[in-house]
Amino acid sequence: MPIYQVIIKAIKDDIAAGTLRPGQALPTEAEMCTIHQASRLTVRRALEVLREEDVIYTVRAEGSYVGPRDAPQIREPWEFEKIASEFADRIKRGDLKPDEVLPSQSELIEQYGVAKKTARAAMALLRDQGWVYTVPTIGTFVASRDKWPTES
Repeated sequence: MPIYQVIIKAIKDDIAAGTLRPGQALPTEAEMCTIHQASRLTVRRALEVLREEDVIYTVRAEGSYVGPRDAPQIREPWEFEKIASEFADRIKRGDLKPDEVLPSQSELIEQYGVAKKTARAAMALLRDQGWVYTVPTIGTFVASRDKWPTES
């Protein structure tokens, strides 16, 4: 049996066994290459067949998920989301006060051992959510309480 078909069978078996549930993220292509000792091209072929059969769907720049498309997505948070969540929790607890400066990008990189892109993404997410604001060339600060997102 060709390797791409072995991968397809393994994924379908995991879905049938409940190991992979609707909406759950599949391992990354790189992880599947390691798991199945296959090339990226082989893994992509398997994923393409699974997409054609509506077993999975792919969100560009995010990953592939078990179908159906309307199932709530289940995935581990990315590193930038974990960092942003940690800062949001610190702000909610009052550890960080409005207008208090947050660590610089280089401090975040050193503190969390992440790439510049990850540190930037964490701060961008906090800005988008309303927890912080940035003054160019000065720094990023905790937003005033009235700007914070409302808890649902």
